[in-house]
Amino acid sequence: MQKLWNYISNLGITGEDDQWKRKAIVLSNQLNFVMFSSMLFLLLTILFLNLLTGYTVSFGTLRVANLLFINILNLVIARFGFTQLSKLSLIYLPPVVFLLGPTLIGYVEEESYTYYPYVLICISIIPQLLLHPEKEKFQYWFALAYYFVLVIFIDKVMVEFDKTSIELFGTAGYPIVERIKTFYPFYKIAQIGLFLFTNASIFYLRMLNFRFEEELTYKNKELDLQNIELKEQKDKIERQKDELLIKEISTWQKLVNIISHEIVNSAIPITNLAGMTSQMLEDESGAILKPEKIGEETTGDIYHSLKIIESRTQGLINFVKATKSLTQIPTPNIRKISVNDLFKRITILYNGKFKDAGIKFESQIVPPELNIEADLELIEQVLINLIKNALEAMQETPQPRLSITALKNESGQVTISISDNGKGISDDVIERIFLPFYSTKENNTGIGLSLSQQIMLLHKGRLEVITGLKEGATFVMIF
Repeated sequence: MQKLWNYISNLGITGEDDQWKRKAIVLSNQLNFVMFSSMLFLLLTILFLNLLTGYTVSFGTLRVANLLFINILNLVIARFGFTQLSKLSLIYLPPVVFLLGPTLIGYVEEESYTYYPYVLICISIIPQLLLHPEKEKFQYWFALAYYFVLVIFIDKVMVEFDKTSIELFGTAGYPIVERIKTFYPFYKIAQIGLFLFTNASIFYLRMLNFRFEEELTYKNKELDLQNIELKEQKDKIERQKDELLIKEISTWQKLVNIISHEIVNSAIPITNLAGMTSQMLEDESGAILKPEKIGEETTGDIYHSLKIIESRTQGLINFVKATKSLTQIPTPNIRKISVNDLFKRITILYNGKFKDAGIKFESQIVPPELNIEADLELIEQVLINLIKNALEAMQETPQPRLSITALKNESGQVTISISDNGKGISDDVIERIFLPFYSTKENNTGIGLSLSQQIMLLHKGRLEVITGLKEGATFVMIF
């Protein structure tokens, strides 16, 4: 049944129809189908009762059959694309078929004088349902005027026809006609008033509905724009995820390259020295020399070679331990610590080195009673790493200066900045400065800054660097 209803509703609709036209076609088809179903049920009921009672088919039955035919015809012409004709037929033909036609051919019922005008009032709702007052003004007002005229004159037409039938055919008139004459003005005023009230109410509700539809359309457009923005943001996030994945892969590739480089740099000298040492213990034929045939010079060379192998092996062991330390950072023991106490510990630790190196050291805390939620030992380790790097960066600076500043902004975020006036950091180095095992210094594992960044991440913070070439550098710990 649902499929049939959908099929009937969409008869004659094309892809080019705009929204309001589609609604008019759908409603026209649905009303035709409802009227057709009602008339078919009524006709079948009448015929069934006639068979039971033996009555003949009357003009009233033909009227029902005619209206049923009109409705099915409207659906057929809508099916072939004549939707405008189907709509006009639905608006203008029912009163002709149901009211005027039977009256003009002589079928006048006594009760028709009272219920026909109300039928017209009900039918007058049709054009308001199907037409858009703002888009089809002429059609809308013409349809209402058509029904208004019928409401006013339908009784007059039937009364006059009744008089004519009496004069021409000598038939008896209806007693109700005489009664209508006595109260006709009041009776007709009530009908007109009801007609106007009904249509004015429906007109107001229709206009209200149009306004709500416009507001809904506007809101839908806003939601569409928001959906577009959300889609763009989603696409942006996806692109960022892809970029992060690419950077992650690139980071691992760099890490593998660095680890491979360090291992190869240590392994090659060990292999070469081991080979050279073994050759010192062989004669020309490759046989092992006896101890008495090994000279003092050769013995000394072997000793030094073994010491170098030991040193390089120890360096490789230290490198592996440093690598392991990156993955074994202890879980922070978060507690409230005083930034002032933290700075005092650092000052005591480095005060002697600052004096020996002639470094002007300054510290500032705003507000002075500033506290942070952190692991004291781990954060102290980060500061030690940063100060150690600053000292190395200022080795060739004539008047070295180092400052540590702690600030709390309006949003409650705490920053600790370590600034120096050393040689600065180049752009290509900044891109890799937090990469594990990356270092521009000899005999340096290159894990200090990477370890510091991981510690800050464990504190749900981050470590950033601000620098200019030959203008010093500032590392900022953000909590």
